[in-house]
Parts: sequence; structure tokens; C-alpha cells
Amino acid sequence: MNANAFDAPRIPGTPRRRLAWISLTVAVAIGAGVGAAGLTRLVLARSTSPAIVLPELHGQASWAAGARPAPAISLNLVGGGHLTLASLKGGPVLVTFLDSTCKSLCPLVASAIASADRKVPAAQRATVVVVSVNPAGDTPQSVSAAIREWGLPQSTRWVSGTPAQLAEVWRGYGVEVRPSTADIVHGALVYLINRHGDERAGYLAPVLPSFLALDLSRVAKDRA
Repeated sequence: MNANAFDAPRIPGTPRRRLAWISLTVAVAIGAGVGAAGLTRLVLARSTSPAIVLPELHGQASWAAGARPAPAISLNLVGGGHLTLASLKGGPVLVTFLDSTCKSLCPLVASAIASADRKVPAAQRATVVVVSVNPAGDTPQSVSAAIREWGLPQSTRWVSGTPAQLAEVWRGYGVEVRPSTADIVHGALVYLINRHGDERAGYLAPVLPSFLALDLSRVAKDRA
């Protein structure tokens, strides 16, 4: 992770755990009606870093090419078929974690991804992989409706699996998922992975489409 990314001593654990903690806090706050942007600024303001260094990428966490292989994903496509993250090497990938029946945070994250996708040339666009956080509710019908309504690319790969399989992927990417009485509270994270399968940046909601588009263009040029 870049030195200028958050270094919050009050949040224990690895950089991924800190990213996950903040993302879950933002998700809970949005469910309670608190503005995500303001809350994210408040949490990140705890940083004790003495200097500000402009990052290569715009995620709240970022890593050099080749430094951090993305955790494996091997799950079933909702609607039939199977997907592995390894099979997508050769082009950039955006991995996020959504619920097709969500009416609050998920549409915002998806819309930001969709907007960023439209801003970059076709050759630099990423394959969008959505990992379900609601395996019981994500059906072929609800997934197709969400992709259409949220403006995601029609090529979006929405994957699911058994609770154990999903829990392993969620854990690998530092995503907390907590069912509640009214909704599923989960971390709102987006990861940008380059064509070699390396994690390059992690983004918290609200994701800024213009910054994500800039990063897509840059990561599309990563060398071996």
C-alpha cells in the first residue's frame, strides 16, 4: 500500500483489514442515513502521516504492479457456468461485492463503475466481476434487472456459490458481510486488478467515476 494511504492507529490489523473496516463503517452509516463521503473523510482524517505524497492511483489503498496478486476467485456464474479470476488475465478487471436486491449503497457503487467504464476507450475497459453478498436473493432475474437498471456493462460477470465458498472470497478481499433484519450490511469495496492478475488499487464508496476511469487507463498500460 502507498505510504500516503491511510495509516490509522486506531484501526487494528493489516491494510486490507483497515480498508474493510472503513468500508463496513460506511455501509452501516449509509443504512443509518449518514453521508458516506463525510464519514469517509472523518475516518481518513485520523491519519498520522506527516507528508502528503500524490499517489500513482486514486484508491484509498494501492499497490505496485507485481507486488500483490489478487486472491483467487472460482465461483459459479448466476444463470449458469463457472468463472475463475485467472481466466480473465490479459485485461483489467474490476471486482466488487453487491446485492442485486439492494436499494441503497449497491446501486451507487454499480453506477460509478458503469460511468467509469463509459469514460475510457473500449480497449482499456475492464471486465466487471460482481461477487454476490446475497446468494439467496441473487437470482438470474434479479441480477439481469440490476445490471440493466444500474447501467453495468452487459458483459458483467455476476458470481455466487455456497456460503463457504463465498465466505472464503469475502475473507480474501477483506469484505465483511453481516445480514440484518432489514438488509444485508456489507463492505462497499471495488478492486482494480491488472491484466497480470495483480491488485493495483482498492476503492471505498463513494467511488468517483472520473478517478476510476483515470486509473483504468493507467493500469491498462501495466507491463509484465
